[in-house]
Formats: sequence, C-alpha cells, structure tokens
Amino acid sequence: MIKKIVGTFLLLFITITAFSQTFVGDWKGNLQVGHSSLVFIIHLSQENGVWKATADSPDQGAFGIPAKANVNGNGIEVLIEGGISYIGKMERDDLIGGEFQQGTFRAKLDLMKIKATPNNIKTIRSQRVFPPYSYDTVDVNFRNKYDDVLLSGTLTTPRQKGKFPAVVLVTGSGPQDRNETLMGHEPFRILSDFLTKNNIVVLRYDDRGVGLSKGSFINASIENFSKDAMAAIDFLKERPNVDPGKIGIIGHSEGGLIAELLAGQKFPALSFIVSLAGPAIPIDSLMVSQLYRIGKVAGMSELALSHAKEINKRNFEVVKSNRPHMEAMAMILDNMKIDPAQLNSSSKLELETLLLPSYRYFMRIDPIPFIKKITVPVYAAFGSLDVQVPADQNLKSLKNNLPYNRKTVLKKYEGLNHLFQKSTTGAVSEYEHISETMNSEVLNDLVKWIKSL
Repeated sequence: MIKKIVGTFLLLFITITAFSQTFVGDWKGNLQVGHSSLVFIIHLSQENGVWKATADSPDQGAFGIPAKANVNGNGIEVLIEGGISYIGKMERDDLIGGEFQQGTFRAKLDLMKIKATPNNIKTIRSQRVFPPYSYDTVDVNFRNKYDDVLLSGTLTTPRQKGKFPAVVLVTGSGPQDRNETLMGHEPFRILSDFLTKNNIVVLRYDDRGVGLSKGSFINASIENFSKDAMAAIDFLKERPNVDPGKIGIIGHSEGGLIAELLAGQKFPALSFIVSLAGPAIPIDSLMVSQLYRIGKVAGMSELALSHAKEINKRNFEVVKSNRPHMEAMAMILDNMKIDPAQLNSSSKLELETLLLPSYRYFMRIDPIPFIKKITVPVYAAFGSLDVQVPADQNLKSLKNNLPYNRKTVLKKYEGLNHLFQKSTTGAVSEYEHISETMNSEVLNDLVKWIKSL
C-alpha cells in the first residue's frame, strides 16, 4: 500500500538534439501548494539514444515513479496522467525554469541539478538479476476473458523436464509493472529469480494499463485486478511443465488481499496462497492505522496523532458510505474544518480522489468473511516495522479467523519493513536508501514452504 501522489505520473521525455544531453541528471525543486512546500525530483538518464526517467515526491512517500520525457532543444515538457503537466526551459546547466500545473492550479517550479555528494549518491543494490539466466525466461501475453483485457508478463521456468509448482505474483496498490519496480528496487524480479532457481515456475505481469498490458488502470477496481490474477492462474494451468495441483498466488500488500479474497471464494485452480504484508482487517481500519503509524514514525506528537486519527476515522466512514458525491465531499470538508472557498485546486483534487468509485469500493472491503472460508494452505508474513500494514493487528485477525490447516504458517519477521527489507524505523522514506531489496530469510522460507506442500 504505497502512499502515492494524486494521479499516476507518466513523465514523457524523448531526445531531440545533442543539447538535451545537459538534461541528464537528478533535478530537484520545491513546489508551493498553499502554505505548504513539497519537494519534487526528476531523475533523467539516456541509454542508446533513449530517455529513461523516474520522479519522486518524498514528502508524499512516492519514489521511483515511472517516467518518460519530451525534450526539444533547451525545452522540456512533462505530461503527467491525471491532468498534471510541467513545462520547463534550461536556463543554466544546473537550472530548469518552469511551471507545474494540475487542473486550474498553477505554480512556478524551478528545478536545480543535484550535485553528487556522499549523501545523495544512489544506494548500490545488493541484490540484482542479470542474464544469462540458469532457467528459461519468455515474455508472454494472456487474455483476461472475464473483462476482455490483454495482459503482458514474463514467465520463468526451470530447464529440467517434469512438472513443477507454479505461482503468480500479484503486485501491491498503485500502477505497478511486472517487477513491482519501486525506488530503484525490483522486488518481483528478485523473487521470481530466486523461486525459479529453486524449480518453481513463476508468472509476473504488468498491471492493466501499465507497461505492455492493455486496459485502464485508473478505472479499475480491486475486483478487476482480482480477475486479472484469475486469468494469470488460468494461463499457468495450461503450461505443460506446471503441476496443476500446485498452483498458488504470492501477493504483496494489496496483492496479498487479492490472494485472500480469491482463496475465500474458493477459486478452483488455487492450491495455496502467500500473503506478504496483505491486509487482514477491514480496509478503513487499516488506513486509519497506517496513517497513524506513518505519522508516529515521522515524529508527530501523540496529541496531533490522536486528533488526526479521529478525523481520518470520520472521513473513511464517509468514503465507504453510499452518500452521493457532493454530500460526501461536504461532510469530509466539515470533518476537516475546511472552508470550501479557501480550498486550492491541488488539495481539492486530492480530496476528490478519496471519492473515486474505485477508491470507495476498495474502502468498503472487509477481508475477514473471506478469510473465514479459506481452506487452502496459507503462508502469511509481516514485518515488525511495517508502517503500512501493521503486523500485530493483521496477524491477530488471521489467527482469530483463518480456519485451521496444519500446513498454514503465520509469521512476523523482526526488523523488516513493508518491503521485507532490514530497516531502522520502517519509514517509507527509508526504502530507497536500503541496499537489500528482499530479505534472504523470507526468500528461503517461501521456497521451503512451497516445496513442503
């Protein structure tokens, strides 16, 4: 459940002239939104004439947002999905002068080139996957017949002959590619590599509307994403080297929730599930806990946390209700003591996002009735320092509601965060600066458990 900027950032950058080489690097600016200032960063690189880019909004916990660029001479245009745009001009080698726009909100945003210092040099990742591989890997397309959407992914299989256990990897919330790329990490590439080296077939795929997958992400609900996972399982069933009696889902965060929902509905081809930091309590309660934990790690006082918690509870009650849009918005503004006339366009758009049909649908989900009906083996893992899906609450729910199965394992990993990295506080801001992508103890435990089934 990665907290993200309103809208999905798709920064479009294409090289035009040799002058554009000066755009290569990391660019940072401060965006004034009302009385607040948000740090905004764009990372630009060029490989074989092709621009690569990512964006960060550290204050909102958003890092490694996939991006592309359109560069023309000394000008740059940034088009961001969700009605956001940035247009700038190279004024010096270390300065882009430009304007940020979202809806009717406009603000000047100058980006300064970040100089490489020991404090901002990118962390070297301790886990990387490079070819040649010791297994077979092939890009595949498969159709979600339930929604008629074509999805694209990567299938990795052992080279030995025989039939093997197989898993579908299901990503967390927000638009995710097949590797679940985040802040320079590729958790699903690491996980897929490790599992396949241990004779487990793995299918990972781009979310609908992301990467090479078709369809619309922004208009999809968790019901649609669940159907995508079902289509992935259907695809695996037809592979000649897959044991049809040993097909499972490994879901991270929201992906873990999807695994629980499908297992609770007894999707027939599903033999087991792995929930990595998957919610096991009602989503509105989860979000209240998540925001409290994030604020606490960020240093908010207990008084401020308690006040915010009560406001969040009331807001999420409104969000998950069936109240009409305008009435719901008025109630949220009243809860927050905000005068609509003083609301700037950026803040208004963020509040509007709370009332999108897909978000309201998500907020109404209670996984407990589904968990009570799960009969397949479950491996549920949580990090003790996870601020996004707190371990103790969710483990307690699983212990109280999951039917007994001698093969089921419920485990809390000490010192790990939401991404299952060894961390200091679990804060979202730490993710980017940790060299490890996924803790080796978790990887080894998953292989042992799947092979024991």
